[in-house]
Amino acid sequence: MKNIVKKDWVMVVLVILLVLISCEVFAESADPYAAQREAAIAAMKVSLPAAEVDYTVRERDDGRYEWNIFYVQDGRFGVCKVLEATNEVRRVELFNPPAGALKASEAMAKLAQEKGAVEITDLELDWDDGYLRYEGEAVMNERRYEFEMDVDGSFIEWERD
Repeated sequence: MKNIVKKDWVMVVLVILLVLISCEVFAESADPYAAQREAAIAAMKVSLPAAEVDYTVRERDDGRYEWNIFYVQDGRFGVCKVLEATNEVRRVELFNPPAGALKASEAMAKLAQEKGAVEITDLELDWDDGYLRYEGEAVMNERRYEFEMDVDGSFIEWERD
């Protein structure tokens, strides 16, 4: 009987250890910026309640962190910049994309498909020479890259920074 009780206690201790380990692993793998991202999106939604959030990027600009929130509204593409420290909406842009244009999430999926595992550290959407383009910075294999991509998904530039 004593051996059965000891085995039961050993099993209980092992289960508790496994639960604690799995909780710690989950906490480490969770997005550390999720709360800030959600707060920035909530701030954006005050002025753009009908916007559908498509993609977000946290970037450092002039020593401050801000969120570039890419959204779609009424078939148009937009970018809302929100200062992380105060959740102040700094700028809202809205573009009429050409037919066949990729949303930011689709363009970044294509970038990952073409280049492999990349971390996007900066992403902008802007008109350049009459074309709507994604421009940004990425980290891949501990190296920094700059890229420019037409909204149709074709690469214009990919070079080490």
